[in-house]
Amino acid sequence: MNYYQQFAETGYVLLPAALPESLLAGLREAGEILFREIEEGKNQAARHQTVLKPDVFHPSYLAFLNLPELNETAMEILACDDLAFPGLACLLGNRHHSLCKWHRDFPDTDPELIELLGSPNCCIQLNCAVYPDECLWIIPGSHCRRTKPAESEYAGKLNELQFIDDWDKVMAAEPSAPSGMPGAFNAKLGAGDCLLYNPFLWHAAVYRPEWKRMTLHGGYRIPANIDTYFCQRWGLPHNPWLQDPDYLGDTGTYFTPQLKHFQFYARKYPKGPAKG
Repeated sequence: MNYYQQFAETGYVLLPAALPESLLAGLREAGEILFREIEEGKNQAARHQTVLKPDVFHPSYLAFLNLPELNETAMEILACDDLAFPGLACLLGNRHHSLCKWHRDFPDTDPELIELLGSPNCCIQLNCAVYPDECLWIIPGSHCRRTKPAESEYAGKLNELQFIDDWDKVMAAEPSAPSGMPGAFNAKLGAGDCLLYNPFLWHAAVYRPEWKRMTLHGGYRIPANIDTYFCQRWGLPHNPWLQDPDYLGDTGTYFTPQLKHFQFYARKYPKGPAKG
């Protein structure tokens, strides 16, 4: 089965050891800047949303964005050789044992989601692990259909929780979380592994303080879809400094055209996915 077919059927493709050891060393150096921000109280979130921001930028991020295997696989999955960049974040876990509860990024009531469920190879989100990462749970195949009643019922048990909430509260609401969700699969990644997946998959995440997490979180889009769908404009307002990116230096073979698309669409849709 090729990558296009696999992604269409399951909603994800795993690329083992896609990040070479030499790149992992650079990314771990870059990660120390992000971890230091948390220690200094500058960023308490479970992610850093904008790692291309000048004050945390590291050249290893550009090397990552120009990896041939990653880009060529994305082109095969999307059947498009002209990709758009949506932004690059870094998932950092949490300092407390907690759960990011089961969800998909848009509800079944969103008319755009219903239409995009019929186009399973419409966009890619990625998790690329710099350290081993066991956080992510997904429901394979859920990216191309409406939510099943059993899924809705299970997710509903966590409705009273915050989007990310403490483990004791999660266990009080549903002791089998997250594995009790019908069809749940723990997408464990080794250091260097990359998971390319459809963001409309049902997904959840477990955070444990003893897990050191640095997982690059970005993706790819088809430029024409950005004009067509509000939801494909996510991330456009997040990186204003990329309109004047001289600090990046040479942006590379793959990333250069993707960045140009980002600059164009960020100017065209300054509110991102916001309607009206």
